[in-house]
Amino acid sequence: MKHEFAHFTKAGLLFFGFFAFLLLFQPDAGHAQITEEQLAAIPAGSQPIKFSHKIHAGTNAIPCQYCHIYARRSDVSGVPPVAICAGCHKWVAKELSEVKKVMKYWDDKTPIPWVKIHDLPDFVRYPHTKHINAKNEVYPNGIPCQECHGPVETMDVVEKFNPKFGLMGWCLECHLTIPGTLERKRAIPASEGSNKLMSHMRPDGRYRPNLTDCLTCHK
Repeated sequence: MKHEFAHFTKAGLLFFGFFAFLLLFQPDAGHAQITEEQLAAIPAGSQPIKFSHKIHAGTNAIPCQYCHIYARRSDVSGVPPVAICAGCHKWVAKELSEVKKVMKYWDDKTPIPWVKIHDLPDFVRYPHTKHINAKNEVYPNGIPCQECHGPVETMDVVEKFNPKFGLMGWCLECHLTIPGTLERKRAIPASEGSNKLMSHMRPDGRYRPNLTDCLTCHK
């Protein structure tokens, strides 16, 4: 997948830097300051830079959507633009060798060639926004990222947590737990009660989608 480099102004960089300051320099934040020796012990995996989700999302508790800015707005979660990295690391841990690599990408105006780990076939439709913003009895506040990606905040190197990731049966295992799904699966309602469930409204007031229809997930 081709990564587009987003051109950010100095004002934009300062904007991200300001929020980085709020995230990392609160009195009780307890953000991690690792040494070069500790960094050397972190495996790089297949990525061009040693990026530890364990340090960023775990120890420093940076929210997933601070970096993956499109997840709640788009079908894709989005590869973080280099400007988001630079917004923090222009001031934070800038002496570390891996951070210097990040800043070189920023100075060169070149996207970081991250290797995609969680990939789906091109014929599969997976809208992140629909899942992140889902509201039902099972997920009243939306589906957490960890439900599909595993406990990323504990990983130095991100890998598929569930070997069934992306398989049709794995997706349906979740879809079939949502109330009303089995009833909607029937072409003809089996009873008056089923018919009511077919058009049952979700807690947010919208009607439930047909979570077992082929076109729901397949392009």
